[in-house]
Amino acid sequence: MSEETASLVAEESIKQSSNHLRGDLLEDLESAAPNLSGHSEHLLKFHGIYAQDNRDVRRERTLAGESLEYIFMIRVAIPGGRLSSTQWLAIDNIAEELADGSIRLTTRQAVQFHGVLKFSLQELSGRLHAHAMTSFAACGDVVRNTVMCSSLVSDDDHTHVTELANHLATKFKPATQAHWEVFVNGERAASIEPDVEHDFYGDTYLPRKFKIAIAHPDENCVDVLAQDLGLIPSTHPDLGAGYNVVIGGGLGRSYAQPDTFARLATPLTFVTPDELDDVIRAVLTTYRDLGDRTNRRRARLKYVAADMGIDDFYAEIEKRYGQALRPALTVELHDADDHLGWRTLSDGTLEVGIRVGAGRVRDDVNGRGLRSALRELATARELRFLITPQQDIVISAIAPEDHDWVADLLTQHGVRAVEELGNVERAALACPALPTCSQALTEAERRLPSLIDDVQASLDQKGLGKRRLQLRMTGCPNGCARPAVAEVGVVGRTKNTYDLFLGGGLRGDRLASLHQEKLKLDEIPAILEPLLERWRDEGDEGEAFGDFYVRVLQS
Repeated sequence: MSEETASLVAEESIKQSSNHLRGDLLEDLESAAPNLSGHSEHLLKFHGIYAQDNRDVRRERTLAGESLEYIFMIRVAIPGGRLSSTQWLAIDNIAEELADGSIRLTTRQAVQFHGVLKFSLQELSGRLHAHAMTSFAACGDVVRNTVMCSSLVSDDDHTHVTELANHLATKFKPATQAHWEVFVNGERAASIEPDVEHDFYGDTYLPRKFKIAIAHPDENCVDVLAQDLGLIPSTHPDLGAGYNVVIGGGLGRSYAQPDTFARLATPLTFVTPDELDDVIRAVLTTYRDLGDRTNRRRARLKYVAADMGIDDFYAEIEKRYGQALRPALTVELHDADDHLGWRTLSDGTLEVGIRVGAGRVRDDVNGRGLRSALRELATARELRFLITPQQDIVISAIAPEDHDWVADLLTQHGVRAVEELGNVERAALACPALPTCSQALTEAERRLPSLIDDVQASLDQKGLGKRRLQLRMTGCPNGCARPAVAEVGVVGRTKNTYDLFLGGGLRGDRLASLHQEKLKLDEIPAILEPLLERWRDEGDEGEAFGDFYVRVLQS
């Protein structure tokens, strides 16, 4: 390895010299410019903020000699995706007054505001703080938002798991007061006492992001094997209730670097609740010290596991843990629940899962739609709003006598019931991509509806319209909508083409395989049609498309 290749990436020195994530953010926010300096843009991510520009008008503004249309995306970290009515109303007001009027729900159960101007960032952060919410550590080289199955949040029998998500979000959040000073208080603290950051972060934090998810023991809506660290509630025959820990998952890759790849997490150990924090800390310090800080495209935990070999990787974690790790239990993952439609909870209250296309909550041009419906619900009742890992929303804690009122209100606002959804639409995911994401190579969210319609039409023509088909689409290979484990994954390759991946599955326990490269979007339904026909004619009864593809078409 050459000296140049081995040198640290620029982001490392930015972090180290930032005074625990402060840098020159205050000064940059106070300047008259609509954007921030490059160093500040990197530090912004730790505060849950991404600097962007409207790429739809980038070319014409450049040709006209005008500056870019600078905007910002703010991501609110919501452990387990749970919000109160008051918090939802605060989010709705922020979207209307400080963002583009929409609320974006993510696959990691966060809320994103798009189209925010620089001069609104501090006000927005202050309003979040006033309602016990924050964007801090929703992005950046830290432990990100802890995600969990929304059914665990709803069910009183799993209250301890909900408490765990909140605990992890607090325990592994950076200790620095930088976010409070810069974005909430708006001025430096008077104290000259230096921050004391967690030792598992140090001055340079992690090499890159670190994701944790908690699966339901009976289904895998969180795609637990796609995480840096996953927890599966399990019962040990001798130790009782605890968690199977899996590590080293991740789906992002880079076209520019062939040694990047998707990887499913592998079992590490079974832990009791009392042991969990120390095991996570051992994993984090292993990643902190051995993760690649010379190449951000290979800076994820999965590459540490792959490069070291699983035995040496586990031995390193065990050494840092300070005692032997017991074997993991054998756990079988089950098909993901989409949590849509009505259900009765154990305490007798109701909840209803509502489909949110590509996670975008908004109204139509007449001011009618899901956003208005949710605002009316939150205004009238104290409810729980649960964001799911499929970008949908579950309204929970509904009194039985309110069933008809809620159902009628949703209908009046044009919100479709689950029975009205096609089976492709019901499970489809997409990332935002263009025009805001700087990483996007091509479209995703804006083209998803037409792709859904085309694939659903193919299913209907083949007599397969009632079968479930999992479709996920991203504008680049970073994998934000998790296409690498989907039955049908559509991944942006160039400005106008996509790679087609097939053979993932509803259990989230298998990577999809590259089926064909550089397809135009309108070519994909025709590529799928003969495969769907064979699924109909040669598939076993009840066999999912992904399972059939691996068993018959890939063999």
